[in-house]
Amino acid sequence: MLVPIVCLLAVILLIVLDASRRIDMTSHAASFFWMLVLPHITAVVYLLRSQPKLLIWAVITLFAYIFLKILIVPNLRREADSKRLFVMDGGRQQIIYCFYAQIIQIILYTVIFINCGFPKSVIFAADLIVTVLFVWVIGFSGIVRVILTSTWLSVLKRIASIVFLQFFGANLIAMFYLIRTAGLEYEFFTYKEIREDRRRELSSLCRTKYPIIMVHGLGFRDLRYINYWGRIPKVLKENGATIYHGHQEGWGTIQNNAEELKATILRVMEETGAKKVNIIAHSKGGLDARYAISGLKMGKYVASLTTVGTPHHGVKMVDWLVGMPAPLFRFFEKWVNSIFLRYGDKHPDFSAAAHDLTTTSAELFNQSCPDDPQVYYQSYTSVLKNIFSDYILLIPYIFIGITDSWDNDGLVTVESSQWGAFREVITNRFHRGISHADIIDMKRENFRGFDVTEKYIEIVSELKDRGY
Repeated sequence: MLVPIVCLLAVILLIVLDASRRIDMTSHAASFFWMLVLPHITAVVYLLRSQPKLLIWAVITLFAYIFLKILIVPNLRREADSKRLFVMDGGRQQIIYCFYAQIIQIILYTVIFINCGFPKSVIFAADLIVTVLFVWVIGFSGIVRVILTSTWLSVLKRIASIVFLQFFGANLIAMFYLIRTAGLEYEFFTYKEIREDRRRELSSLCRTKYPIIMVHGLGFRDLRYINYWGRIPKVLKENGATIYHGHQEGWGTIQNNAEELKATILRVMEETGAKKVNIIAHSKGGLDARYAISGLKMGKYVASLTTVGTPHHGVKMVDWLVGMPAPLFRFFEKWVNSIFLRYGDKHPDFSAAAHDLTTTSAELFNQSCPDDPQVYYQSYTSVLKNIFSDYILLIPYIFIGITDSWDNDGLVTVESSQWGAFREVITNRFHRGISHADIIDMKRENFRGFDVTEKYIEIVSELKDRGY
């Protein structure tokens, strides 16, 4: 009777030590053992049926504790400030357990069948059913956690993972993919949290000499609750930057929008007491800013202009669009102008704004708006890698690739976007690349190998280092 009591007390002691994190009974090394024996609780209890009840209850208690820990709190000794990351990493651990369990149990049952044939006993059948249920419950829990919490999985990838998980063999591939993706995402954002916490302590990394005006592109407005620039302004402010927005019209001409920017520049200078401003402009916003600087003589008030994905040399696709049949073009013009009148544009002009982006207009614009020597000009752009990179920009990407160059971001070619000191073609090392929308965080998505907010912190901190 003494041995069963000692075993029960030992189990209780192990559980207490594990719960208090003095030991870890579900470590990677231990997980192989548990994935071998834990699914076979039915067979183990059957084999121990002649032993004292205390011993049986000790085994059941230990198995139940390990199962519940794997199911509810599967994380190993890893810490994450974000609850999302904690839940996602727990799901990753569960998928790892499921992956191990499938491989181990397949090998085990294969050995049994080869040596003993198919055992025709109720206990074996019950053990097999419990094993399958164990593996399925752990795997299902992990997959749900990862699919619901990962920000690196697109909708298509989530659907594909669920479909692949339904088929034996393919499910192992899907699980391996989810394990890898969740692991990379966890490490990336954990490091990012640590890095941002350190920066916030200083909160001056992006504290430029002059305030920053962020200028949007064609077809959008600076709305109060839906930011054109996604999470970028918030992160820049957290790191010390003073941020304003251009508030020019969505479908205004370059000249009209430049007048709006002029008013914004003067207002920002008055509010902050600064003698100049920095401008970061995306897409057509870069042309609006260039005209304000050169055409409206605002160069003495602008320290720097950073353009991102701006069609400085025009867009050949727009050459084709403005050449479409006149009735169809007038239909689009009337439709777009009426919509943007409702959203705040005072003088929307679809036709003129579109013609501003043709290659012919761009050539004339560049001749009439030379750079102001008082202003530092620099440019960035991004590039997609294949037609499946960004489904929203699929058609323009293909059209621009056929008519001009495949080195484009879905709307603007790399060559057209170069102006002043051309700094970088922004992309990632994975198959997707970075689109015209990704580069301003329009969809608030995170991409493997690229952190959009980090890129703007880098851009602004370099402006600070240059004395702007």
